[in-house]
Amino acid sequence: MLSTLPSILFLAPFSAFLIRIALALTLGLAARKHFSGAQGNIWLATVETVTAIIIFAGAWTQVGAIAGTFIICAWLLLPRLRPVSRGTALLALVLCLSLIVTGAGAFAFDLPL
Repeated sequence: MLSTLPSILFLAPFSAFLIRIALALTLGLAARKHFSGAQGNIWLATVETVTAIIIFAGAWTQVGAIAGTFIICAWLLLPRLRPVSRGTALLALVLCLSLIVTGAGAFAFDLPL
């Protein structure tokens, strides 16, 4: 099928960059909620923070996305750990799976092999 706007296809590498930023912000928000929450789940908040930094920087993005997948699956399986709505968690899971498949995109330290 023909593309409707073929002249903007050069921006395709930036899509993974935007996915990385959105996922990092979601994990950062979750970490902040876990750090300030009454439960005081410091271990999970620390893992979320490290994962968010790795994904935001674009260093070891696919490893960070795999870690993010496990974190988000824990949110979905244990509702008391979930700092965001179920829909947001499912969208974040899709973002993680997308980064595993596509890689880091533009403005990352990861180099395609």
